[in-house]
Amino acid sequence: MDILRLLANDCRISYAEIAREVHLSRMAVRERVMKMTEEGIIEKFTVQVNSPKVGLNTAVFLQISAAPSEIDFVANELCKHPQIESVYTTTGKNELHVHGYVKDFQELNNFIFEEIYKIKGVTEVNFNLITKKYKSNGIFI
Repeated sequence: MDILRLLANDCRISYAEIAREVHLSRMAVRERVMKMTEEGIIEKFTVQVNSPKVGLNTAVFLQISAAPSEIDFVANELCKHPQIESVYTTTGKNELHVHGYVKDFQELNNFIFEEIYKIKGVTEVNFNLITKKYKSNGIFI
């Protein structure tokens, strides 16, 4: 678990640095990381982008309702958009919860009315602007 915590904090950390932290050899760390990758425990190594620094100043949660028979279709269509970071199906009135980033409110408005509402099965879209982020790279270990 310590190896996972270190990688979650910085995926660029070297095996040698991890080895020092967890008191194992570099090769033992490498083998454990490879095994966790093969077993699907580690799905990918990625970076966390500072969205405002790349011009995406508006973070948003979208709550989307869709016809029950179209939820998977709608979710998969949403996943194709680069503005969308994550898509979840949930219980309750709004079956899809979506997290994404846009340049500004006008782009959000265009995205909702020119993209989302054109997806077959979408019946309602609500949103909340994210005003402050406290944590976003959580790991439950």
